[in-house]
Amino acid sequence: MKIFKKFLEYSRFSTGDFEKIFKGLEVPPCPQVVAKLLQKLSDPDIEIDQIVPILESDSALALQILKISNSALYGLSQKVTSISKAVSLIGLKEIQNIAIGYAMTKSLKDPHRPEFNFPNFWNETILRAIFAKLVAERLKIEAEEAFSASLLQDIAIPLLMDRWYELYKGVYKRWLEGRGLLHELENKILSWNHAQAGAWVAKDWELPDIFVCAIGLHHAEISEIKKLGLENTSVMPVVISSHLTNMKDHKNSLKLLLETCKGLLAPKETLSIVNESMELVDEISHAMGIGQ
Repeated sequence: MKIFKKFLEYSRFSTGDFEKIFKGLEVPPCPQVVAKLLQKLSDPDIEIDQIVPILESDSALALQILKISNSALYGLSQKVTSISKAVSLIGLKEIQNIAIGYAMTKSLKDPHRPEFNFPNFWNETILRAIFAKLVAERLKIEAEEAFSASLLQDIAIPLLMDRWYELYKGVYKRWLEGRGLLHELENKILSWNHAQAGAWVAKDWELPDIFVCAIGLHHAEISEIKKLGLENTSVMPVVISSHLTNMKDHKNSLKLLLETCKGLLAPKETLSIVNESMELVDEISHAMGIGQ
């Protein structure tokens, strides 16, 4: 069974008709340069020389690729000074992942709602993405894919606070008041959750199916991921990273994280990855142009 079909069946089983629920959610368009890049990369015979001009056509994307390529996230031994060099050193798949992250930073806008702290949203988003990448490296799973998929996991929250505010604000306020986990409150009150809404955005953008699944399943239990046969994909570190949230209650967040990592990572190693991730947040945020 194809990966997206697995998610679709899971989604329908959990809360109903995934596609019908979110059909009315107005999704911001994927940046044209990213859409064009993804279309080209869908061709298995694509050559690097065909990709470089696309990347260079958008100066902001090109700059972000250079900054991230030269960051501690990749740890390259030589400085990357051109897009062609970046592509040859880190590869097309990593370029795709950086471009997908770029699409998110360009498309998401601050909804300017009193309950929603946009800088905090980005801080936690970057933290989880770095953590997912480092966990993926330990588990020998596609690390850069895990970074980008984790980066996108909560893409629907600011969108819902903007486009569906009157419907969504009550649930979000309950979560801020500490009355439950956000996705559980959503399921109880709305009969759907932000993970599924995020998967709908990814599907609308025609992102690879593994991204749709990682976003849509990021609040699933580890046992459910194993049942779906996705434990050796980037879905696993994204699910783990979802517990590194709610910085106002950091101790409980870490407790949930350690419980989730049982049998996968030793507690000492998990905490080490958390600390390493926190140290990288500012550098990666700057490389991605967040808060500038």
